[in-house]
Amino acid sequence: MKVAILYICTGKYDIFWPEFYSSCERFFCQNIEKHYFVFTDSEQIVAQDNVSKVYQDNLGWPFNTLFRYHIFLRIQERLANFDKIVFFNGNCIFNTKITYDEFFGKEKNIVAGIHPGFFDKMLSDYTFEKRQASLAYIEGGDLYVAGGINGGDSLVFIDICKMLSANIDRDLQAGIVAVWHDESHWNAYINNNWHVIESQVNLLTPDYLYPEGWQLPFEAKITLRDKNKYGGHNLLRRIGTFKQSILIHWARKLLGKVRCK
Repeated sequence: MKVAILYICTGKYDIFWPEFYSSCERFFCQNIEKHYFVFTDSEQIVAQDNVSKVYQDNLGWPFNTLFRYHIFLRIQERLANFDKIVFFNGNCIFNTKITYDEFFGKEKNIVAGIHPGFFDKMLSDYTFEKRQASLAYIEGGDLYVAGGINGGDSLVFIDICKMLSANIDRDLQAGIVAVWHDESHWNAYINNNWHVIESQVNLLTPDYLYPEGWQLPFEAKITLRDKNKYGGHNLLRRIGTFKQSILIHWARKLLGKVRCK
């Protein structure tokens, strides 16, 4: 079995890479072949046998996250050679052994994770996209899943990326950015198709996205490190580096500047 691990760290997010890599190597899917695809503009990250650097411009906020699925599709031919694909948030760190079957499930082809901020909330508290004009709109959803972990069988996940990137493009053409960007579109896919895909989804609990410093009734198998300890969201994202009006026009061209090493 071969697992492709997708990791985006533009701007100052490269500060998280060394511990992500070392902890993932130590604890995640031991004895399974893993290859890391790191989408980055950092000169500090070095390609090696199991790490491919994929040059990625810093698109600014919110496009670094909104265009996540577009970014993955730049290397879809390479990703199709793997059995499984998984994306992890840049600030994840692995704390304990996580097996292949535990994480990806047996006879499952999609991986999603319950958002730690919503596992005990009422449905009325879920921050779904509520504008019906958006393709991220959800009516009657039952789950709020996190954008920080998603994946599954390689060809299945690539098809999902194609669908969601097309939906995001159509929203942008209509002047819409979903309330929580790629996470809103991921939630729309999971919830709007749940009656069809339920048996295919390995739904992870917040053990696998446990925010640092929170007190939750779960084991912190994967911790989301507190970004405030590293300068906060604005510094890490370099908010203010780009103007959104310029980005909307140039983002697709910037996405084309991809090199694999």
